[in-house]
Amino acid sequence: MNTLSRIGAACGAVSAIVLTVAAGDGSHSFSGPRAVAGVAALTVAVPFIAYLCSMLRAEAGEGDGWLAGAALAAGITGIVLKLGSGAPELALHQAHLVPGTQLYRAIDAIAGGATVLSLYPLAVFCAATAIVAFRARALPRWLGTGAVITAAALAVNGAFLGTGSVPALLLFLLWTLLASVHLLRRTWHKPVRVAQAQATAGA
Repeated sequence: MNTLSRIGAACGAVSAIVLTVAAGDGSHSFSGPRAVAGVAALTVAVPFIAYLCSMLRAEAGEGDGWLAGAALAAGITGIVLKLGSGAPELALHQAHLVPGTQLYRAIDAIAGGATVLSLYPLAVFCAATAIVAFRARALPRWLGTGAVITAAALAVNGAFLGTGSVPALLLFLLWTLLASVHLLRRTWHKPVRVAQAQATAGA
């Protein structure tokens, strides 16, 4: 049980780090290994979101459980949209389209549009997480505050539909990394506290 919890918690850090390295500064041409790493990183984010939301549901008070469900649905929706943004880029590579042509720009715009659209559900995920974090104290206050800031940044960035820049996504990856490290440390400390409580009760 603890091993599975640690895997779920660690998936967030793995996803954030690998995706950041694979994406780079966005100026690189298409690379097969980087594309595979990016897809793998996004896929690994799903177990992390599921683990975090299960923890939120367990901590949520009466009437707040739906927020954990909303966070789960919104988080996975955002990841799926971001995964979908890679399909047009793969099509451009496989079709050997020349950069600068009208068809190339149109397909490339679809990829960028999917990325921008993914910011909205990710903003809902962060907002729902922040609410449960504050109301149920499911996460430290600094992580809850970070989720609020990230949600606001994602929503504002997503409002610029024509933009090709998504700095809020980098902020989301940073928050994911910090939340993952916190939850991973929590899985190591929790068994110790439980064992101490049982020893005290037995005495």
